[in-house]
Amino acid sequence: MHIDENKKFDKRNAGRNIKDGTITQKDYEIYLSRLPDVSDEVFNPEESIADFHDLESKKLYETQARKRGEKKKTKGKGK
Repeated sequence: MHIDENKKFDKRNAGRNIKDGTITQKDYEIYLSRLPDVSDEVFNPEESIADFHDLESKKLYETQARKRGEKKKTKGKGK
């Protein structure tokens, strides 16, 4: 049976590969220990909801301003 090297340690295949003897439990543990720590990139729904509400209120303000004919304030040199 052909084993794709990129998927040998995949979570969906690891149990079967250990059972079949393709990899050992120790190999799998070593693989897991070498994975990078990405815990700082975890999705935090509380932060995302706050960001979403800020974005929505900004869009609402800009839409209302356009309806009233107001222009966006621009930074830069002006008269």
